[in-house]
Amino acid sequence: MRRILAALVPLGFVLAQEAHRVAITHPFSATNRETNFLLLWVLFFSILVFGVVAGALAYVTWKFRAKPGQTGEPPQIHGNDRLEVVWTVIPLVIVFILFGLTARSLILVNQPIPGAMKVEVVGYQFWWDFHYPALGLRNSNELILPVGVPVTLEITSKDVIHSFWVPGLTGKRDAIPGQKTLLHFKPEQVGHYYGFCAELCGASHARMLFRVLVVPEEEFQRFVAEARDYTPPVADARGQEVFGQFCAACHGIQGQMPPAVIGPDLGFMGNRLTLGAAIAENTPENMKAWIRDPASFKPGVQMPGFPQLSDEDLEALVRYLDGLRLEGFDFSTLPRF
Repeated sequence: MRRILAALVPLGFVLAQEAHRVAITHPFSATNRETNFLLLWVLFFSILVFGVVAGALAYVTWKFRAKPGQTGEPPQIHGNDRLEVVWTVIPLVIVFILFGLTARSLILVNQPIPGAMKVEVVGYQFWWDFHYPALGLRNSNELILPVGVPVTLEITSKDVIHSFWVPGLTGKRDAIPGQKTLLHFKPEQVGHYYGFCAELCGASHARMLFRVLVVPEEEFQRFVAEARDYTPPVADARGQEVFGQFCAACHGIQGQMPPAVIGPDLGFMGNRLTLGAAIAENTPENMKAWIRDPASFKPGVQMPGFPQLSDEDLEALVRYLDGLRLEGFDFSTLPRF
């Protein structure tokens, strides 16, 4: 028994951490506060209805139970017309109240925010692409935003239906092929937020993750300014050759939107905290394992493995990819939500 408890305690701790990452009860934007407001009203009426119904059932069961020595069918009585009208009207009132509150919340959360920065979000099986059209900037699987600045996400998909969701920041929006959905919010606290695909989309739906990194506005502006003048550095010449031979057909390294998108952009790979659409920490060991056999990390992934690479070429390629970065930016210190 002690061994079982010893195993369950750390598991419970891990699950509690994961639950916090998907909880909407830690709002860091007006959108989530509005959602919480509506949630409290729904919970209030749910508890009220349950209490009344369960209480009435318990009372009736006790009041009209069979008495000792009683035989046969008890006296039959006609229902109470007034009571029937009351228990019909009350649910209608509750439904109308919730309808009004829901309509109010929908209007507020879907209202465009003046001066919002636009980001184009595209879902693929099984990763996310983020393009800032006004800034000429592109990044994949990690959305970088300035704190206190309103943003409008223009969301779509290139294959099947996905769903964009960052529980700590905002609500869900479907990513639908051939259609654009909008999501408006303003991040209010610097932090590292966990994002998920909330629509079953294939074998690696559960591994279609991403991150939202909310940074101080001055840091974001500095990142954008340096990204505009970005020339991909060459940390390893042999690694650059290997990249050109095996990777360049699918991956860009300019941090900009190319004419056609096949795979995630790797322009700022060295600055990223994760790889494989946020399923693993961005470490040299994980990078090597991912390049060798990505399907072992993510079933259904479009990227082929490269087991034919020699250890020397793989080491060189990883050094080259880690060198694709903007110096002076460390997002690993952001608080996590």
